[in-house]
Amino acid sequence: MPELKTRGPFAVWILNLPTIGIYSLVWFAKITAEVKAVNPNGEKNVAPAAMVWSILIGALTLFIWPIVNWFKFCASIRQEQEAAGLTPTFSTGLATLFVFLASTHVCYVQSQQNLVVAAVKARQPVAA
Repeated sequence: MPELKTRGPFAVWILNLPTIGIYSLVWFAKITAEVKAVNPNGEKNVAPAAMVWSILIGALTLFIWPIVNWFKFCASIRQEQEAAGLTPTFSTGLATLFVFLASTHVCYVQSQQNLVVAAVKARQPVAA
């Protein structure tokens, strides 16, 4: 199981600038792996490699593959929140809107993921 990490939402967004978007590919792979780890039986889970490939070669499919993966990814985040025992607060519409607002969707997705990480870590027993 990948380690669940709390990341700064603004830091995730700002790291895309100097890396020319490469960090976002790494981030999407990490986030999809974390979502799959928290809710392995999620019906909408997207494989980390599929998410990255859909972004990289999405133009070849007229951006249909990335759009389908995006909506599956958003649904999987809501399912992950339920699996973590939270009331789902993730909004696919809001996340999609943020895609068009200077790609700030990464901030929104990461802030929602941080809620899941906190809930999962609160349930885990502390090792002595």
